[in-house]
Amino acid sequence: MRLALLALLAAACGGSHPSRGTDVIESHAPPAKPRATPAPSVAFADGKFALNMLPAVARAGEAVIVPISGGDAGRGYPNLKLEIHDRSDKVVQTIDVMTSNEFETFVVDGKPGPALEKRIAAANAELVRQHNVHDLVAMHALEMQKPLDGGEPHLAIGDGMDVDWNRTHLHVLHHNTDREVTTYDGTPWLVKDHEPCPKCPPCENPAHLDGVWHANEINVLVIQVGYRGTDTCWEPADQMHVVVW
Repeated sequence: MRLALLALLAAACGGSHPSRGTDVIESHAPPAKPRATPAPSVAFADGKFALNMLPAVARAGEAVIVPISGGDAGRGYPNLKLEIHDRSDKVVQTIDVMTSNEFETFVVDGKPGPALEKRIAAANAELVRQHNVHDLVAMHALEMQKPLDGGEPHLAIGDGMDVDWNRTHLHVLHHNTDREVTTYDGTPWLVKDHEPCPKCPPCENPAHLDGVWHANEINVLVIQVGYRGTDTCWEPADQMHVVVW
């Protein structure tokens, strides 16, 4: 069924494929079979995407599926792709659902057209397959803390952890202590200063913490890094990263 959906999509969308990537993550779950629990899924209604049980992590922690959207600051059109990360945060597979440039042809009166319906069906079929292979568990959001000084958010609390971003590093601590669970160098997650035009002043897009997700008893976090922008220096799309210990 999935192959048939992919073939239909390729014919409808100029040969593009909704799922990209060839790396395989070894499963630590029991042999593939229909699970007793439902798989994650995506839908589209009222002009926006709805995500069910995403992000999701393999019960044994070997794979994580994260939704990626945003990065269309000028128009604000909805867009979505799903990335499958391994424990090193490497993206091993991408499931394309809709880009911002496809919105005007894929969506009519706030409802998905045939091309988007096929993309969503293919994405959900792949999510079922991944669930059968990896036994996926939905991750829940930790509580973001509003800075008292009115600055950018940097701290999330929950599940006995404090997750703190200090501009270049991510610190995961046991709650209300200075005992570290793990520390990650977030320098590769930063956006370099750049000039939007030859005579324009350099743009700066400082990073902050936009969200943190965790599943109980699984030593994996999904970190959402956001960026500040201005009218002349639009913010890049948020990045999603996997942190393990």
